[in-house]
Amino acid sequence: MTLYEYLLKPVKSIRKNLHIRCLSEIVKQFSKFSSRDELIEYSQRPIEYCYGNRMIEACSPNNSTPINLIKLASDLRNQLLVRIAHCIHHFQSLPFLPAANPTLLSLHERYLKLFEKLTFFSIIKTNEDEEKFFNLINMFILQSNDIIGHLSIGCREAEKHFKSYKIMEEFLDNVLQNRLSMRLLADHYLELHKQQKKKDFNNNWRGAICMNFSPAKAVQQCIDDVSSICFETYSVVPYVQIENCMHKPLPYFPSVVEYILRELLKNSMRAIVEYNKVLLGNMQHVKNFFNENRQDALCKIFITSDPNDEHFTIAIQDQGGGIDEINETLFRYMFTGDIKEKEEEETNVIADFQERMIQS
Repeated sequence: MTLYEYLLKPVKSIRKNLHIRCLSEIVKQFSKFSSRDELIEYSQRPIEYCYGNRMIEACSPNNSTPINLIKLASDLRNQLLVRIAHCIHHFQSLPFLPAANPTLLSLHERYLKLFEKLTFFSIIKTNEDEEKFFNLINMFILQSNDIIGHLSIGCREAEKHFKSYKIMEEFLDNVLQNRLSMRLLADHYLELHKQQKKKDFNNNWRGAICMNFSPAKAVQQCIDDVSSICFETYSVVPYVQIENCMHKPLPYFPSVVEYILRELLKNSMRAIVEYNKVLLGNMQHVKNFFNENRQDALCKIFITSDPNDEHFTIAIQDQGGGIDEINETLFRYMFTGDIKEKEEEETNVIADFQERMIQS
């Protein structure tokens, strides 16, 4: 039985079957939303995909039609309503036990509240309406920063209640894809709004799209960011070398690349430090080894592009010990390559490193 099917039950039966009062209250609240005509309607609408080249053309200063923030806000409102409704549908399609996990329930409720706010938001007709909508979207961005962390925690807690990994995989794929698209569209609108209000028409930017995005500069910035966190955590930083074969800039969303890069570099630096700690015995020996071999790159980043297509590649190669063998679980959600620690306090160092990355 899915959560949605459970929500369709009469409230009396819900009260009878649930022993946890808190969960009962949440389910009753959700049942109020589950019958909303707007939610059903928007969840059945297909998602309208937005393409980067069209987004650039729409806000180009050379475009014959000037940017209309009111129209942009109205379009974004409809886009978000459809995507949020799809997210809610994915939550309500979960089997009951995983869906009843408190962490996942809180995310479900958050999406429902956001859908309600957007639904009851007045039709955007004036500049004042658009300004209020801008503030709402700004708040949405701030409140969505912890969604990935909560999804990870909730699914890990409820992992044993999923009948198969495929159910959890499809749920996370759909929710994360919708979250990313909503974040990009919202960021793009917010940046366009700021640029229009300040009359800051920079040829290097079209909303959240950098017209002269340099992967090499983004890589270097991420190396600097993660290196500082690595040093605060371990007091050492492995040397990282960039091999750049792509010198021509291109239009792209920097935030997406930087987010992925930071995660990959975090894993790489942590693996290098932890692996060498196991080999050399303690952190002091690791520190001496890094100092004596400062010019030997323990991590290399390769940036390449294919002139025949529109793709570029950033690959990270490190000497972090690797894995014993490739298996199908390597690229699964919830997979971890934690190195087994002999001392409990060493495990706390890893947790501290992860926490610093989340806060950054």
